[in-house]
Amino acid sequence: ERERYGERVRGALLKHVREAGLHTSWTEQEPPYEEAVERFVTEGPCGAPAERVAALRGVLEPYIRANVLGTALVHLTMPGVPDVYQGTEGEYRALVDPDNRRPVRFPPVDAGEKGAVTVAALRLRARRPEVFGETATYAPLPAEGPAADHCAAFVRSGEVVTAVTRLSLRLAEAGGWRGTRLPLPPGRWADVVSPGREFEGHARVEQLFERLPVALLERTA
Repeated sequence: ERERYGERVRGALLKHVREAGLHTSWTEQEPPYEEAVERFVTEGPCGAPAERVAALRGVLEPYIRANVLGTALVHLTMPGVPDVYQGTEGEYRALVDPDNRRPVRFPPVDAGEKGAVTVAALRLRARRPEVFGETATYAPLPAEGPAADHCAAFVRSGEVVTAVTRLSLRLAEAGGWRGTRLPLPPGRWADVVSPGREFEGHARVEQLFERLPVALLERTA
């Protein structure tokens, strides 16, 4: 497994250094330099330090989760037509080509939290096309409070609210949400991704993101 991972990293890194054109390139390759790059991969991230890299990923897991789910939800609900590549319905780990040109590996039936967010957003788009179509509107929805900059939110056509956590590591280092609120448009709002939850008025962001670091709300009244 580590050997296959090393091949993937080497291919991606060689692409980077060739396209940078500083010491080697696609048209004028410099074998000694490229061999040094390959040794770096073998002895560095794919060598003895690999365990420390894996441990670091464990530490960063909550913040990776917030980034993965946040980018997925914004991508699926922002203005425009979302393009979901085959196999990216769940968490997708790939480097630049040639790594991302490998055969598609579809996620299991249960694609985890990202799969749940993807399904909920796409079903909402199918059920409420007028909210996301050509005549739909978009408006930013600023949060209020000490951690307002860490909540990115917007309203689509006055009927759907997308809210995600941004810069979650810095948020944690600063002490969390600390009473930050998201002023929702008038009405009652139901959570589409986590059914059974409703909000209205100034929603406390701690409660909004109690289950997931993202929320997709639909006006119900």
